[in-house]
Amino acid sequence: MHNILEHGEKLSAMVWLREMHNTAVKARLQTDMQSSEPGGGLWDLVQLTGEKARRSNVMLLDRDKAEVFYSRVSDLEDLFSCVHLHIELIVSRDQPLHTQVDKICEISYACTKALQTAMHYRDAQQTWYPSPEGLTPWYCKSNVRLGLWKLCTLILDLKDEASGSASSLVEKLVGNLEGLVDILLESYAGAITAKVEREEEYRGLQKEYWSKRDTLLNSMYQYAKAVAEAATEASFLMNLTLFCA
Repeated sequence: MHNILEHGEKLSAMVWLREMHNTAVKARLQTDMQSSEPGGGLWDLVQLTGEKARRSNVMLLDRDKAEVFYSRVSDLEDLFSCVHLHIELIVSRDQPLHTQVDKICEISYACTKALQTAMHYRDAQQTWYPSPEGLTPWYCKSNVRLGLWKLCTLILDLKDEASGSASSLVEKLVGNLEGLVDILLESYAGAITAKVEREEEYRGLQKEYWSKRDTLLNSMYQYAKAVAEAATEASFLMNLTLFCA
């Protein structure tokens, strides 16, 4: 029963991803009528994940990459494995900064909303679930956590690169980071809880959680502090100008 319900979680996440994918493709094709490739972060990630699945099964080689991805609902975790292992193929340092930001933000938003959709499904169907004691939800497993952390580290790197020269890009990156942080920390909490319930060693994972939490929250705090200080300085200068006038 637990496996069936988790499949429902993944299916709801896949449906949401497909809707976002189709919307993004239509928008890009309308914007650039000369382009035969829709591009975009999510489109590239779906293609990459679908290609990986095709190569592992010769029966799928003649099928479209996106079709392969969306038909393999139970393997949704592969999306996060591809983020962890191959995101540099999609978000390359050779690309303009704004392109990197657009792609990483689109992928981050898609991953965050997909997991939130799955969690909402679980909450809505909670009465049907068997006792979860000792079970690690699929979105709390290592491959998903690694993919989420990879996105977080890339956002932090791009934020540092854009700081001082592109405040709008920094704001966009931090906005996406906030959603990722919530999901990542909840994923760690679920994994740690399952280990405790199984009476397994959990302190190593707990220390990893603390380290990542402190890194992410400190970065967000420093950004919020800088924004607050800039707003205070701007307000002071405005009041000074009015007083002098």
